[in-house]
Formats: sequence, C-alpha cells, structure tokens
Amino acid sequence: MSSLKEIVDSYMQKVSGLKEHCERCLRTERWNGNIVLMIINAAFTSIGLNYFTAVIPKVEE
Repeated sequence: MSSLKEIVDSYMQKVSGLKEHCERCLRTERWNGNIVLMIINAAFTSIGLNYFTAVIPKVEE
C-alpha cells in the first residue's frame, strides 16, 4: 500500500508551480505579507467566489 507522502508526491508532480506557491504562502509572501488578505483569499476561493473581481478592486480603492 502506498504511503500518503507517495500519493501526495504523485499529484504534486502533475501541477507545476504548486509547491512554490504553497511555500510562498507559508512564508507569508503573498499579498505583501498581509495575513488577513491571505485568509480572505483562501476563504473566498474555497466557496468559489472570484477574489480578484470581488475584493481586490475595493482594496485598491
């Protein structure tokens, strides 16, 4: 039986750039380190709301 790491690694090989994206998030490099914006982004994404058209324009105002 495959270990969880082997299963995850097999999926990670299929999505280029995902590991780098995840590492940037963990280092809080997204949204200029603004944790609140990162949490809002994750929450909106999880419910299928387009964060870039709903929130970003208001933040930039």
